[in-house]
Amino acid sequence: MSMPMYFSYELEPHWLHYSGRARLSESELLPRIASSHVQLPFRIGYLILMTSFSFLITKVHGQTWCGKNYLRSQELVLPVGRFEHQEESERPFLALRCLPRVQPYLPEDVSSHSASILVDTSVTFTQIHSASLIESSPLDGTLELTIEIESADSVHVNVPVNVSNWDIPLSLNKLEPRTKPYSVKCTADIVSKEGNQTFVATSLLSYLPDPVSGSVTKLDRRTGALLTKSVGGAFEPIFPIGFYTNFGKYLAFNISILDELKAQGFNTVHPVPPFDDTDALVTILDHMEGIGLQLMYDMRHTYQNPKALSKEIEIIRHRPNLLLWYTADEPDGTSDLLTATRTAYDIVQALDGYHPVSLALNCADYFFPEYVSGADVILPDVYMIGNNATFSTKYHTPCTPTFGCCGCDDCEGRFEDISKRLDETRARLRVLGWDKTKVVWAVTQAFGGEEFWSRAPTGREWLVQAILSIIHGARGIIPWIDPTPNDIKQSASKLAKVLPQISNYIFDPEASFSYLTHGRVDVGLWSKKSETLVLVTNLDVANSTFKLDDLDGKTVKWLLQEGVRTAPAGELSFEPLGSAAFVMLQKTKFKGLERDEL
Repeated sequence: MSMPMYFSYELEPHWLHYSGRARLSESELLPRIASSHVQLPFRIGYLILMTSFSFLITKVHGQTWCGKNYLRSQELVLPVGRFEHQEESERPFLALRCLPRVQPYLPEDVSSHSASILVDTSVTFTQIHSASLIESSPLDGTLELTIEIESADSVHVNVPVNVSNWDIPLSLNKLEPRTKPYSVKCTADIVSKEGNQTFVATSLLSYLPDPVSGSVTKLDRRTGALLTKSVGGAFEPIFPIGFYTNFGKYLAFNISILDELKAQGFNTVHPVPPFDDTDALVTILDHMEGIGLQLMYDMRHTYQNPKALSKEIEIIRHRPNLLLWYTADEPDGTSDLLTATRTAYDIVQALDGYHPVSLALNCADYFFPEYVSGADVILPDVYMIGNNATFSTKYHTPCTPTFGCCGCDDCEGRFEDISKRLDETRARLRVLGWDKTKVVWAVTQAFGGEEFWSRAPTGREWLVQAILSIIHGARGIIPWIDPTPNDIKQSASKLAKVLPQISNYIFDPEASFSYLTHGRVDVGLWSKKSETLVLVTNLDVANSTFKLDDLDGKTVKWLLQEGVRTAPAGELSFEPLGSAAFVMLQKTKFKGLERDEL
């Protein structure tokens, strides 16, 4: 998925249909540019072909990946586009956030009284988006908050200082559903002896009419869950899991693959274009709909062409099983136009608006805000298995933060590369003020034996990737790529079948999360009432033990057990690369008897 390309325009499809991973050599590409009609991806009225041609030639001679040179013939040129890290301050800031909990709301939410506004009043010593220095003291106490939404009645409430996800009920009665978002303004006042101070935050509320046809996918900004309508008609969380899936040489030849995927527990399929056989595509999408598989629709080849993109959206947006759109595939790697993802996002919203937009990022740090601005769901792909992450076996050059392409940008070839990338992605979203408007999924490696990767992961290695990703905030798992080795498919199926039970804890807004680590054992705990969901994984190829204090005296209900077992005194014993998911249940005593709290 991470092969260098020159750029991501489309040439005539009769001779080139790449899936975002193959590239032509310069000797192959230049004659074809000269003899073919090129659809340029530029936004402003489509730049004139002759004006742009010299730019294309320049790009060909200066190929990069993640903004870095990687060939032996190229000099070291310091890459640009690095994320600007904020310095710690000695004085505290208050970061007021105020936004609708769900995107979008529908007319049915008026009668159900399910609409609300989420408010954060975080105190931080880092200058993040919307944060203002606190001039008065003390830092504890309450804020007098006023919420204004155009024609709706103002809401006046008191909110504690330094809280997150403070949920305030919102009435939609005086608002009319429309395609244009409503403006939300929140004003918070601190009243103290030192004087008053006012903080202001703004956001947009989407309150759409019911769609004429097709589905609606909502985003719950409190939990990070996508919400889809169940058979009973209520919106419920879904934890998407399903492969990027080869279309032309796999799905198009055997539609029964979809039935196998459904039986294996997967709920989502991401067909990978090009979709040359439109009849086969329609048959596949119809069958997915019939058996209840969600569609992650890929527009990587058209997202930079407004006319072609609009045509695809119009064809697909009415499908009842459309979960979300996918526009750009590694645009940071190919250095797509910095405005490309946001322009495509705006087109999708104008023509649809009922489904989130996603994209995959490959680079560790290359124009992150610009590319991420064009999506609701961000999928970092970190492929560190079977890979020399410090020396390119393909280009025979070293890979450093400033030079080289090894198929895993800025990696060390350890599972920690995955958790680091996910943590950094979420931290950057927080600095940008997007931590609630955008969610993070993971692209796990399910391939190998090609390009930079000498082998595919084992089933256990795949499971480590997935469990580690969930612990570090991924709320969807979309592996690259199917067909995949059988042991990977079996491990992924085991996880897929228990994800509905796991998501009952992860997507419960009342559950509290805590994170533990011991050596190379990663642990995530979601607790509610007398129950705690535990996800654990051993990143090491050696045996390990870990004492979980809360485990002693509890009953364990295993959901997934792969090379992990309980030992005396609350210990967990791990085989190499062992992973597990289980629920700890509090025992309650009744007159000499014990029962498990369920």
